[in-house]
Amino acid sequence: MITNGSLTGLFVEQEISLPRQFRFWLFLILLIPSFYCSCILLFQLFINKQSRSQLSNHIIICLLILGLIIELIDIPFYLSFLQQGAVRPSTPALCTVWWFVDTGIYNGCVIIMAWGSIHRYLLIFHDRLFLVARKRFRYHTMPLIILILYIFIFYIVVIIFLPCSNKYNYNLPVCGELPCYLGVPLLGVWDTVINSIVPTAIITIFSILVLARVYIQKRHVHQANLWRRQRKMTVQLFYICILYLAANVPLNLVTFGHICGLPPSFGAVVQVYSNYLCYFVTLLFPFFCLSTLSEMVKKVQWKGLLLFQRSQRITVINP
Repeated sequence: MITNGSLTGLFVEQEISLPRQFRFWLFLILLIPSFYCSCILLFQLFINKQSRSQLSNHIIICLLILGLIIELIDIPFYLSFLQQGAVRPSTPALCTVWWFVDTGIYNGCVIIMAWGSIHRYLLIFHDRLFLVARKRFRYHTMPLIILILYIFIFYIVVIIFLPCSNKYNYNLPVCGELPCYLGVPLLGVWDTVINSIVPTAIITIFSILVLARVYIQKRHVHQANLWRRQRKMTVQLFYICILYLAANVPLNLVTFGHICGLPPSFGAVVQVYSNYLCYFVTLLFPFFCLSTLSEMVKKVQWKGLLLFQRSQRITVINP
């Protein structure tokens, strides 16, 4: 129940019932290939001029970089907790860093993905907006810069510099996952609604809108080249959005129910398991990207440590 804008008591402090040993090995088995795949995708997206210049790939690059931060900090902390049975070392500094990455960076991914769904809609149906450099900066580059600055500034301020008293539970993952700013009027509601519920709703609405409009155009407009381009961007958006919505929709529905006055016991189990499933969004995201980037699949070989296809010599024959 929310009192005076405070979210104290809104979230359930408990752990899922799956054995810790099972969770440890499941995360470890997924983490290694996921990290490997993220590095390859970023390397290819940066060195390949054609891929780097595609506007649709810039959102993916941002999400992959934020995902790498989670894979390098958040998930190793979680693995250490599962192995040792408690947060080690049990210090406020570790909990602060963990909160920032687990809450701030993950919510940042959801926010960027929400803008990505809007951006993909504009790319498919209003591509003329991006033909002129000035408009391209206004509708593509500037929103990304503003959102990234907002994400880092907001969570650095509320988690690190906000003068409130944090309570750390070293016997639960993410030190209990309840930074003190959630108990501050306005800040807690702002973070929960604006940074989580609204982006999830935007992803849902624009995914449905893109699918519906592409389907209608396919029935009425018979242009093969246009349809192929739309199909590729639509399928990519659909797969990635499904991944984000699978974990975030149940979590946000329960949280929204609590905000509307439902008791904290409502959907407690769903809330705990949805929080756990959010890790799989980060771990599986590189594989979903790889499956939708056909030009990248051709360059990646999953044979031992061989990262790229062997270069083939091209002989130029002068006439």
